[in-house]
Amino acid sequence: MRTRGQTRQPETRRCCGGSASMKLLALAGVMIVAGNVNAQVFIVQPSIHSRLTYSDNSRATENGGGDWIAEVTPAIAIARDQGRITGNLDARLRSVMYANDSDRNTSFVAMQGRGQVEAVEDVLFVDMSALVSRNNRSDLRGRSSQDFLSTDSGNETRIFSLGPRLHFRLGAGPEGVASYRMNWLDSGSGILSRTVENTRGQLSDPHAFGRVGWSLDYSRADTRYDDATDSEVSEEIARATIFLYVSPQLRLRAIAGHESNEYSVLSGESSSITGAGFDWNPTPRTTLSATAEDRIFGRSYYLDFNHRRPLSWWNVSYSRDITSSLETNGSVFDDPAFRSLFDALATEVPDPFEREALVRQQLGYPGIGLRDTFVTNNYFLARTLRGSVSLVGARNVLTLSLQRRERSRLGEPLVSDPRDDLSLFNDVETRSGTVSLSHSLSPAATLNTSVVRSYSEGSGTSDAETRRTTFSLGVSSRFGRRTAGSLIYRHQRASGTSDFTENILTASVGMQF
Repeated sequence: MRTRGQTRQPETRRCCGGSASMKLLALAGVMIVAGNVNAQVFIVQPSIHSRLTYSDNSRATENGGGDWIAEVTPAIAIARDQGRITGNLDARLRSVMYANDSDRNTSFVAMQGRGQVEAVEDVLFVDMSALVSRNNRSDLRGRSSQDFLSTDSGNETRIFSLGPRLHFRLGAGPEGVASYRMNWLDSGSGILSRTVENTRGQLSDPHAFGRVGWSLDYSRADTRYDDATDSEVSEEIARATIFLYVSPQLRLRAIAGHESNEYSVLSGESSSITGAGFDWNPTPRTTLSATAEDRIFGRSYYLDFNHRRPLSWWNVSYSRDITSSLETNGSVFDDPAFRSLFDALATEVPDPFEREALVRQQLGYPGIGLRDTFVTNNYFLARTLRGSVSLVGARNVLTLSLQRRERSRLGEPLVSDPRDDLSLFNDVETRSGTVSLSHSLSPAATLNTSVVRSYSEGSGTSDAETRRTTFSLGVSSRFGRRTAGSLIYRHQRASGTSDFTENILTASVGMQF
């Protein structure tokens, strides 16, 4: 419940599920009580949402039949942004019921939370996060990853993280950070399960010699797979960076280092690192950052460009690097494109909860849940190119977003999982385009529409491809200070490995307390 003088913090939203639903909600309650005792700025926002959906192809199959689906979801969102304990939590108990297919009825908790405890002021922190989500994990089969009807327990992904972080300074000179993080990930009804230990350290002095500075970085990841093979792999990277401040707006950097891993990279298990990059901020509204390195797998790249004008926002990004599901399935606010558009719309949509929902819709993210719903047990080489432009008017937000992702598995698959695309294929490529429009009909009502086209292809010992087109049109409105509702029509067509057509009409009502 919001009290006078409080400010609302943007929440990141995730899904969860499993037999421990009530335990997770109990944990949320404990966090609320503990925060309410000590909080300086503390928000508790309980709510309940109901949704009634008719689908003419509820199983999303070639010859599927229609069904009515009802959902009732009590939820609680909490946030604290000051004091020794800070963070946020969004927990929902989703109960989904089918009129003609009761075997698919399910109840599960959807949750996302992250926070920190400042154990020693400005020195020692404990970071923690939890994420439980149900989204389709395959780009080639079933519904789209953004579909709220993907509630099968086999799609559930659980990620938990906990560890200390130490900040220190060596006299009046370099500053350092050392951290240790335990990460647990499992998905696909336990088929995909692993534990990752991350050890990181950094020591830096960006202005050690006036315009010249330096940084030392070290990271190690030890991954253990909890399956019959009980296999373990590790990755270790060390870098030294020299900074040169050409001007207040331009910083150059040169990079040298060494890395090793056990992912069966073709060029070998260890290699030196050499690279260069720059950060350029010509105006307060424009940023460009780029880095290129020679690595164990070839050349790695990172590019991120953001430009804001009074009535538009532009973003272009490209990356090529080794990664994993633990690294890509973070908060939506970890995505520079999402964060930039979220900040750009602060004036037009002051309420951060409504703004997050709008940005998710504009960029084609799921309404709640994972930032990247692609979940695999394998480490992979990812190449991602994305561009977005948003035009902001007095009553409209129009966004065009284009994206291309290529994922190549490193080594042989460790676990055979029919829901894991990289256990079935060596390479998976997805290209997509999204056009979204939000139009304010009145101070209380908004028209939202979007079109999404995508093409996904898996290749290797076998091949598969799926083309999708999704169109949605809906109206949302506030009926009072704490009550809102919406009516949405969606058409979805898939052809190829996944072949179906579906029309959906959904009416929903939500109330805050």
